[in-house]
Amino acid sequence: MTDSYLYNGQSPDEHVASCPDCTAAIALLDQPETAVAPPPTLREAVLSMARRRRTPAVMAVTTVAAPYAEQVAIMDELLAELSEPQWELPIAKHGTVRGLVEHLMANDSTVATFMGVPGAGAAAAPLHRRWREQAGSVLERVSCSSEVLLGVEVALAGARPARAPLRQAMIQRTFETWTHADDIRVATDRSKAAPRPEHVHMIAEFGLALLPRALKGPRRDVSATVVLTGPGGGTWTIPLSPTSGHVAVLISAEAVDFCRLLGNRWPADSFPYAAEGDPALARDLIRAAATLGCD
Repeated sequence: MTDSYLYNGQSPDEHVASCPDCTAAIALLDQPETAVAPPPTLREAVLSMARRRRTPAVMAVTTVAAPYAEQVAIMDELLAELSEPQWELPIAKHGTVRGLVEHLMANDSTVATFMGVPGAGAAAAPLHRRWREQAGSVLERVSCSSEVLLGVEVALAGARPARAPLRQAMIQRTFETWTHADDIRVATDRSKAAPRPEHVHMIAEFGLALLPRALKGPRRDVSATVVLTGPGGGTWTIPLSPTSGHVAVLISAEAVDFCRLLGNRWPADSFPYAAEGDPALARDLIRAAATLGCD
């Protein structure tokens, strides 16, 4: 050992011989190992917390996998907190909390089937576990996939049949998981929660890309500019037809509120927004935005 590694002029062996703490530590390390089986729930608890807290790498796949992982982990924790009676609390459109989770699981299965995820397990297994295992398998396979696969078109969930790249379908999974987690929070007297600002931005962009096809009536050869304020906000100009000309209307609203409008969790007729330009077109766009949810 070189002089730079000596401690007060002592060699390592001399230091250990004169240091009770180091002697005790080495004796502890020399003890035979005794294997202790971890609690059966430890693995899933660690994975759930890691998915929620880990900062994603700046990579194409993780930009869509990490937000979904976070919302799955949040929903997982929320469902684990529910009492048996709370699973039967009423929720509009889906009957009960249980019905809502069954609906979410069915919508998730669109991507799960595309990714080759096997069936969600025996129907006798608890619904929470079946949903979590399916969502976890989707996440695992998407995380291991290539950027090329993210561009392959799949069916989106929702009443209106539509197809979009897997990348967009994963954003929709993030969006719907968050929306339904908020539904459960409302049903169980918990406070609503917004995603991270960067995930709000991603969800808003996803919805705005679908907005032209959601408009009823003939195509209009104009564009619309949407300015969303607050965390996750931004500015987008949306062509309403392939030959769109000038910007006919500018709409501004709060970003998280707009995402809740996209999920049809804010009635279009009472949604707070400001508009400059064509007021009729603004109303049509707001009403169309409210039809883009997955219920």
